[in-house]
Amino acid sequence: MARLVYSAALGIIITLLLASICYTQTVPADHECVRECKWPPEPKTCRYVFTMEWRLAMWPAACFDCPFNMTDCDRPGCIPVNGVERPIFVVNRQLPGPPIQVCEDDTVEVKVWNRLGNSDGTSVHWHAIHQRGTPYMDGPAMITQCPISPQSSFTYNFKAYPGGTHYWHSHSNLQRIDGGFGAFIVNQAPDRDPNSDLYDFDLPEHVVIVQAWPDLPATPFGETPGQIPAPTINAKGQFKQFVKGNDTVYTPREVFQVKQGQRYRFRVIGNNNCHMYVSVDGHNLTAIATDGAPIKPVSVDRIGVASGERYDFVLTADQDVGNYWFRVQVHEGIFYCRNGPQEELAILRYESAPEEEPQEVSDDGANDLILNPATLDTPNGINLIDVESAVPDDERLLNEPDKRFYLELGWTEASPQHFNSQDYPHPPESEPGQYTTHMNYVSFKIPPSPLLSQYGDIPKKDFCYIDEYPAGREKCTREYCSCTQILKLELGQVVELVLVSEGSEHPMHIHGYSFRVVGSGGLPDRVTVEDVIEMDKQGDITRKLEGAVLKDNVPMENGGYYIVRFVADNPGKWLFHCHDIFHHDYGMQIVIQVGEESDLPPMPADFPRCGSWSKPADENKEESKKERKPNGEDNEPAKKRRKQPSAK
Repeated sequence: MARLVYSAALGIIITLLLASICYTQTVPADHECVRECKWPPEPKTCRYVFTMEWRLAMWPAACFDCPFNMTDCDRPGCIPVNGVERPIFVVNRQLPGPPIQVCEDDTVEVKVWNRLGNSDGTSVHWHAIHQRGTPYMDGPAMITQCPISPQSSFTYNFKAYPGGTHYWHSHSNLQRIDGGFGAFIVNQAPDRDPNSDLYDFDLPEHVVIVQAWPDLPATPFGETPGQIPAPTINAKGQFKQFVKGNDTVYTPREVFQVKQGQRYRFRVIGNNNCHMYVSVDGHNLTAIATDGAPIKPVSVDRIGVASGERYDFVLTADQDVGNYWFRVQVHEGIFYCRNGPQEELAILRYESAPEEEPQEVSDDGANDLILNPATLDTPNGINLIDVESAVPDDERLLNEPDKRFYLELGWTEASPQHFNSQDYPHPPESEPGQYTTHMNYVSFKIPPSPLLSQYGDIPKKDFCYIDEYPAGREKCTREYCSCTQILKLELGQVVELVLVSEGSEHPMHIHGYSFRVVGSGGLPDRVTVEDVIEMDKQGDITRKLEGAVLKDNVPMENGGYYIVRFVADNPGKWLFHCHDIFHHDYGMQIVIQVGEESDLPPMPADFPRCGSWSKPADENKEESKKERKPNGEDNEPAKKRRKQPSAK
């Protein structure tokens, strides 16, 4: 395996050295879409160009004598990260990639070029953008679109909605863990934000992206053997020592500037596989939003952030002028997160403070008040169910749902036939299988063509449906089951999902929607969905229907459950998956289909197609007749929606 990893890395390095195309574009701070937002909106069209490439962190040709000469670390093309020289996936030769800052209801247009220099495809997901009317722009490869092929481009075009702190990232293969991510802030007019009077400044430089950054590239087999993840803050950290003579130095830390007496909005984005805690020495954090949606203010010492989650907090610069540690600490919940250092530091620096590192504090944080802890029984923890939303309740969600689904999340042992060839016998003492993730004991199978745009090209035998799950459960607990698993909903139904984790932590993210978190609880290890169903029948599970927090991610703990509700009013085929990139890749995902083919908007003109060279099986002939055609081509559903010309 190690030889495979280093061979792959060498191939990427050679590709970089041979690359002859140089195409970058930065997003200037004075971009016309970075402005004060108004309501009613005065929308603009905001255009960007993203160029995907492989580069090297700490590449000597770009970084010169960094970090012994700190000015070299700021050279164009130098990406120090935490000092480890390794291949990285970058956009516009930046890490994090270029930030997008727009106003609510703007039109966003991003032309994405694949200049990876190898045969990899790519795509971009606009995390938490609901894509109402534009489901083809959501981004997951082979779900809503074909991957963008090498040396080609694809242009995304959609409305910036809803408002709040979001981000964008690659949604092909494992690219997100190696780079290819950036902030996506949809700013709102002050009277659209119920907490706008709590802060004086909302600055682009106070966006914080946290990640567990591995020292080796990811592989399709999950964590690379020997891989050490280290936390980073805006892709900066101090993991590797550099020694020259008697000098030991590190790569630069991130620094956040504030002025005494002022109040600042910070926006924290979790691009991490590990649950992490954010805190600032000597300062309280007043949380005002999560996953882009405002909440009633909560003052805490630390905030937990799972993969895909976002939290906004207000920091009041009410301490003595000086330097203070901005801490990101790793929760050791899953094995991968125990392999490396458990903390990374940035600096909160007051205006006029000396440029030096802060003093350590003696408080060990044992009595800290923690918002969103990794485990629901954490002492001094404030769980999501305890948080009050500042978004008015949706009356449709207050009554019994039209549909309730119990979904079990966990690990299953794949059959030897799936991961291992029987042509190569295993020694008797070896493990014959490989553990993979599942939802309701079924691992997701990527379709041969995009599910949204080319449904008719996919053989019916590849599909399975959540409603059929009870009949197949006995089989799938005994042997490996894999299919393109779909949860089908009628347009307008009120839906409740009861999510049960039978093992490990699973930050679950939904595309195309936000949901209300109406229930949660912790149970013993190896809990089953049957346990939760029985508790529900006995009335032992309560639901909070008024003031429930609005989110698009929930951080499932080992042996816990969450209950979420939403109205299925956004037609499309939306991914619902674990945002731990390895768990996702192993198979912990389903597609939520809302509405029928005829409810979907027409495809954009000249939308790319891809798929198997062989003829599609049977079976989808009737459904494929209903397939949407590009704008400008007649199809029956589109005809019905068009306004008919008046008689003359």
